[in-house]
Amino acid sequence: MSTGDGVTPETVDGGESTVDYQIEELINQRTRDLEKEIERLEDELEELDNFARISLGERRIKGNEANLTEFSNSLTGFAERTFTKLNAIESRLDAQTLLLAAVVEGLSEADDIDLDLTEVEAYNEEQLVVSASPEKRLQDAIENAK
Repeated sequence: MSTGDGVTPETVDGGESTVDYQIEELINQRTRDLEKEIERLEDELEELDNFARISLGERRIKGNEANLTEFSNSLTGFAERTFTKLNAIESRLDAQTLLLAAVVEGLSEADDIDLDLTEVEAYNEEQLVVSASPEKRLQDAIENAK
């Protein structure tokens, strides 16, 4: 029987040598066990390190998703406010177009300026849809004025 380092019970003489051999064999066995345990712990440490990197990446992704959601909500709110303002501007533009059409019609119909602003007032008060669009009314008034 050999320990791997060339020491065998036969080469060592006396009772004390056998004890030395057994101690050395026990130390070698424990060293091998500790080396295996160190390798296992290194593997676990590597797995833990990989998990930490993945976990950090996932937290970053979740943070980015939260930021993107917040930005998207902000853009949606901005679009809604802009749409509301655009509708208000279009409504005012339609009223001004009706007013201009009434002025052009009034100027072209008589020497005496008597403006019929009933449609403009009705539009402003109730914002009713007239039979002809404001642009069409303006175009007709311009053509009639010629």
